[in-house]
Amino acid sequence: MNATDRLAELFMRFPGIGPKQAKRFVYYLLREHSHFKEQLIKALEELKFTGKQCESCFRYFGDKNPSSTRTQCDICEDTSRDQSVLMIVEKELDMDAIEKTGSYTGVYFILGGLIPPLTEKPSELIRIRELVARIHTSIEASTLAEVIFALPVTDLGDTTTEYVERTVKQIVGIDTVKLSHLARGLSSGLELEYVDRSTFTSAFERRQ
Repeated sequence: MNATDRLAELFMRFPGIGPKQAKRFVYYLLREHSHFKEQLIKALEELKFTGKQCESCFRYFGDKNPSSTRTQCDICEDTSRDQSVLMIVEKELDMDAIEKTGSYTGVYFILGGLIPPLTEKPSELIRIRELVARIHTSIEASTLAEVIFALPVTDLGDTTTEYVERTVKQIVGIDTVKLSHLARGLSSGLELEYVDRSTFTSAFERRQ
């Protein structure tokens, strides 16, 4: 296998990228000036040594200091955020999209996936154990007042929400914490990463 085929194969591992799109990326790089390729290589090297995963929300973040002992992302480190409200999202892009709206000032937890109906071992597909531990710790510290479910308005999103809510109630108890969901003002089938400010703000304010 030559270098272009190996690179195309690597691009195909990206979400939503098929063989044709992967080849387009390869040919684009072949046409680009060497300075661009050097910048890309440098950025990948920096990501390799400075990329970390937040121990609180599980978001990936970049830390310019490789020897840093940071364990949390900027959002989780921000003491001005409302620690009493925890929003559960599927992925990092959802979290980024919500942040761009400027309508939410609480903290997050990234599940890392969704659960298809009739899945035999749903706990292996999402970070349910980590979420339960996060909620349990917050309840013990008396810092948590509300958990908001902000998963996609799809069959997978609904299945996941039902499973997570049921599991949290069974394991943690959570009598002192409010469980809420974004209002159904969000269009059916909507991925949170594409939500606009007015739509999210409306769904957030009318959560129940």
